[in-house]
Amino acid sequence: MAEMRKIPVEDLKPGMCFDKPVYIDSNNMLVGANISIKEDDIKKLMKWGISSIETSGNLISTEADLQFKQKIDAAKAVDVREIVTDYNNLIKRRKNLILVHRETCAEVERIHNAIRSDEKFTLEKLGEALDSIIRLMGESSNVFIFLYGLDEGKNYLVVHSVNVTFYALLIGIALKYTPARLRELGLGTLLIDAGMLKIPNYIIHKQSNLTDQEYNVIRTHPLHGYKVLKQLGNVDERIAIVSLQHHEQYDGRGYPRGLKGHQIDEYARIASIADSYEAQISSRSYRKKQFFYHAMRNLLSSGVNKFDPVILKVFLSRMSVYPIGSLVELSNGSVGVVVGSVLQKPLRPIIKLIFDSQGKRIEGTVILNLLEEISLYIVKALDEDEAGVNFLDVL
Repeated sequence: MAEMRKIPVEDLKPGMCFDKPVYIDSNNMLVGANISIKEDDIKKLMKWGISSIETSGNLISTEADLQFKQKIDAAKAVDVREIVTDYNNLIKRRKNLILVHRETCAEVERIHNAIRSDEKFTLEKLGEALDSIIRLMGESSNVFIFLYGLDEGKNYLVVHSVNVTFYALLIGIALKYTPARLRELGLGTLLIDAGMLKIPNYIIHKQSNLTDQEYNVIRTHPLHGYKVLKQLGNVDERIAIVSLQHHEQYDGRGYPRGLKGHQIDEYARIASIADSYEAQISSRSYRKKQFFYHAMRNLLSSGVNKFDPVILKVFLSRMSVYPIGSLVELSNGSVGVVVGSVLQKPLRPIIKLIFDSQGKRIEGTVILNLLEEISLYIVKALDEDEAGVNFLDVL
């Protein structure tokens, strides 16, 4: 048993906390283990003429520690309130997203048709559509969540290019890009697959594995894209280079030139991450789409050498381990959808409950903060089939 030691009352400070009980004498306890000594406790000891207290415990916190913890807790509370507010604002913007998405797809398709026909094109209307996307993301940066399944089954190249742009802009905003740089990045990603229009359709839509020869044809699309953007659209170099370099890899194993590290333009390094993530959460003729958590996990596991680690970390910090919209099962059997998270605690997100621990559907909006509900934790991420819901219907 640890030896009791005396501590002069004059040395006590409010907020001091010991890992064992603190005693006035052998018959009277002042505070229990892990309970902070208050200013009133010290005043009482002085009033009673007690000169020292005793404990066998170790000091585990001081007033400064307590104040720091209170500041952290207050900051977390503010974060959670902001997350819930952002979530409510997000829901209101679904209709705007659908409208902006449709208009942007129409402009990308117009340019794609011009490229197929080897006709000249301009970027003025596409730039106006991009400005609408940037404004929308300024109002609610999480609005990208409504892209999931939007126009599924229609022109994949068009929809994919538009969706990639949202994720690329998300990174650009996190990197504090100026409006001019956001516009360059966005135009680059909207035109990212221009070169695929010069690839035979039977290869693009093939449902079985590509032959080596077919794969080599696919690998030429960045060069085709750069060429048509420059020749038919007189596109600025910083914009066209996204199409040229978005399949280059950070470790030098990409194509068409095998560039590595910062030899690859920053816009292209951003685009490659956005392109890879969006491709995973979209259905293709040869595979099913991944749900958010699984796509993010795949991106992180495969991207150690493939992507710029700094930009990948920015994307992760913005999307979190459990991206907004992820369906999760909790340790008590309840199921919910992630509506936000605090940056410092990505494994403890804010959840809107869908089913309670008995599997009963929850009516109304019930928000669960895993930062506060410390007895609960996420057991696993679910896809829509496993959860038995369409996430857009429960978001």
